[in-house]
Amino acid sequence: MNNGHPHCTTEIVAYGKFLLKFGISYRINDPWLEIGNCDSANSGILYISVLSQDAEKLIHNVAPLLQAYNAPFRLLQNSHLFDLNNGFAFGTSDAGKVFMIYPSSDKQAALLAEELELVTTEFEGIIIGDCIRIGKVLYTTESIAFKIPKIYRIKKRKGIIGNYYVPIRLLKFSPKGDINLGVSLKGLSFTPCIIKQARAGSFTDKFKRQSFHKLQWQKTVLESLQGKVPTPRVIDFCRKGRDHYLIIEYIEGESLLQKIISIHGNQNWKNLSVKNRNELLNYFLQITEIINSLHQLGYLHRDIQINNFIVKDQKVYIIDFELAYYMPAGIPNPAFGFGTAGFVSPEQKAGLTPTPAEDIYSLGALLAFIILNPQNSLEFSGNIYNALVSLNLEENILETIVSCLDPVAENRPSLPAIINALKADFIKV
Repeated sequence: MNNGHPHCTTEIVAYGKFLLKFGISYRINDPWLEIGNCDSANSGILYISVLSQDAEKLIHNVAPLLQAYNAPFRLLQNSHLFDLNNGFAFGTSDAGKVFMIYPSSDKQAALLAEELELVTTEFEGIIIGDCIRIGKVLYTTESIAFKIPKIYRIKKRKGIIGNYYVPIRLLKFSPKGDINLGVSLKGLSFTPCIIKQARAGSFTDKFKRQSFHKLQWQKTVLESLQGKVPTPRVIDFCRKGRDHYLIIEYIEGESLLQKIISIHGNQNWKNLSVKNRNELLNYFLQITEIINSLHQLGYLHRDIQINNFIVKDQKVYIIDFELAYYMPAGIPNPAFGFGTAGFVSPEQKAGLTPTPAEDIYSLGALLAFIILNPQNSLEFSGNIYNALVSLNLEENILETIVSCLDPVAENRPSLPAIINALKADFIKV
């Protein structure tokens, strides 16, 4: 099965059997395999970040060492959970935390760090954002008496990327690569730009595709869409060290999320003014028409969510084509990525061949988000139908959301049907 996650395993590999080879017994505490008393740690936790294809070898190198130290540890149960974690399905704060070690003292933590670094230098893993990096794939929650190799010490990002591009402000941290606002010095123009990074070693799959392949694909898609849909212009693609960078046009506006929050204020949908409700519906209609144009050009976006649209002067622009799929050629094969929790369709989660129905499901979730303006992810999970019904929604809006979110892909409406339904439902002033 192609599960559609960062590392596409052909089968789910359970890791308990590898522990048993060394006579290490474990207990299951979903989603973990636990060895020893993980609640008894007297020092900071050590983390090992590794991609699922290296997990078996990592266990082979590390488990006997931890057994010798009698150090409790836990790891995710199987390759599928590794892929989900590394693909941010558990949130960015937990990304990379697939193997956790609980030293009994600061002294043991320092000794373990030294030995673990020796047996893990051949592996790759995504960066763990809220920890101290002390080795190639080794992290900790607090300082320990261990001399961190110079290459892994935190240093400020500075200097020019490519020949012309200078990062000036971090917009989004990601273990797979940061997004920075930058300036282009080309022709001494000091033009604002967006600098998207593909961090080396943060992604690889069984087809040997790496992080920069995804960035190159995004460049290809953006270039093919220029002048056809409202999206940023590609400026450059370059490399610095082992990392790659896509430089794109900066569109100075607000994210759709910011717009939703500012328009709703402290009011729910039924208490909004007609003008405000129409403005929100207009943004959604623009998005639906953009997706319709994309589909007519042969592309699926596959990551329709609130942070992938920018509003400038009430015009919507679409961004982030990393997961896009070109239907006429069936590329990339398999499609990249998993999508965003809360917006991703059941068939995309299952890694099935992409179809337009994936985007239609995500549009339904997007419209629900626009209506509900949830304050956190818990409010936008589970059964949102009751929350929508309680707002006494216009009938066409509720029917559109429900039909888009139909678990059976074939039952979802077409994009023109969505557009026609909502255009008929604009509220008269």
